[in-house]
Amino acid sequence: MIFASDALQGRRILVTGASSGLGKETAHLLARTGATVSLMGRNESRLEETRSSLVGEGHSSRSAELSDADATADAVQSHAAEHGPFDGIFHSAGVTLVLPIKLTKSKHLDEVFGANVRGAFGIARAAAKKGVLNDGGALLFMSSVASVTGRPALSAYCSAKAAVDGMVRSLAVEFAPRRIRVNSITAGAVETAMHREFVQSINENAVKDYRDFHLLGFGQPEDVANTATFLLSDGGRWITGASIAVDGGAAAK
Repeated sequence: MIFASDALQGRRILVTGASSGLGKETAHLLARTGATVSLMGRNESRLEETRSSLVGEGHSSRSAELSDADATADAVQSHAAEHGPFDGIFHSAGVTLVLPIKLTKSKHLDEVFGANVRGAFGIARAAAKKGVLNDGGALLFMSSVASVTGRPALSAYCSAKAAVDGMVRSLAVEFAPRRIRVNSITAGAVETAMHREFVQSINENAVKDYRDFHLLGFGQPEDVANTATFLLSDGGRWITGASIAVDGGAAAK
């Protein structure tokens, strides 16, 4: 581990989408660096499985639907009222959609923007309320290299992640008087279970092209977790309003 075991000692951090993938990986790293972690997501049993596997004590979990701004804000506020205010929030929950524009309908937009944008707005609204996110804390959103690069059949997803990055810049200004930092991670293709399901659905040449799009190949979950932990720690105390590329060089193309 590249972080000290007490780097986040005494901090309480909320991680959404913590039942799998990048959220789960980040939750484990945060716990190993001393943080008390609160987990939030849709699947209660998988959340509890993650919580029980974290090192340390005092961790908590709560199942919640994170695709509606109002419901998300209420869930975060309620959890903070029960367990105490947070020093950091990492909103990792989201969905991907690969679909040509000619087939993309309103129901698809509702799904993608609900999980990726409306949920993020709900997180931010809760964080703005008293007793949810401590002054001097950090608010971090999961974005994607898709917000700045064009890929076929990803118009809805690209649009949603671009919205998240735009929101981050505005929130950074709005939260600055409280010394709360607001950033996003624009990730490339990371080898999670969802990623593996996707590459298994396309042919070998398509997988090669997808890998070659990333100058350093596909990433690992810990690559994102390391950056998230840094931004949530005092190491990122002078970084706000930024979309940090963790993409293996994909945006360089």
